Amino acid sequence: MKRILLIITILVIRYSGTFAQNPAYSKAMEGLVNEIQATQFGTPLQPLANKMERIAATEKTEWLPNYWVAYCYLMDSYTEKEAAKKDLLLDKADGFMEAIDKLIKDNEEVEILRANLASARMAVSPQDRWQKYGALAGKATGVAKKINADNPRVTLFEAQGLFFTPEAYGGGKQKAKPVLEKALEQFAKFKPASSIHPNWGMTTAQWMLSQI
Repeated sequence: MKRILLIITILVIRYSGTFAQNPAYSKAMEGLVNEIQATQFGTPLQPLANKMERIAATEKTEWLPNYWVAYCYLMDSYTEKEAAKKDLLLDKADGFMEAIDKLIKDNEEVEILRANLASARMAVSPQDRWQKYGALAGKATGVAKKINADNPRVTLFEAQGLFFTPEAYGGGKQKAKPVLEKALEQFAKFKPASSIHPNWGMTTAQWMLSQI
């Protein structure tokens, strides 16, 4: 009986300690994640990335802070005009992707972010980079789709590929339309794992559909 009570006491202490740590982490993360996802496209995310980096440096076993830092650098690369600076931002994002890969495996959110980063690399110089980075983006998308084909960000990425590819090369807005509609259906049903997990992309899909 005493042994059972001792085990229960140890478990309660461990659980209480974990519970005491989680609220501060979750609260800090939730505020930043909300800001990041609510930031209008074109507004620099570097200040929020800096804050998120500090959390990543403290919470070394958590993959989500690294994810959001990489996401911030990805988004900022889209609005940077100089190719060299775009690559520098993407280099930084890749560094945090390496950290993520050490912490979590087989996650569709990670893979679709990887696909977006490869696509952003390709966009810097499409003629020179399409072969390498196009293949990397395709591979990451395939992995993400295999893990969870119902994730709307997977479908959105496929739609973006069609949307921005000329009709002569097998793409076009009309081909993207049903894929975007499917993505929006998935967004309507999607429930993120928590308030600090990825939940972005719906407004992008809505905007793209409005352009068709």
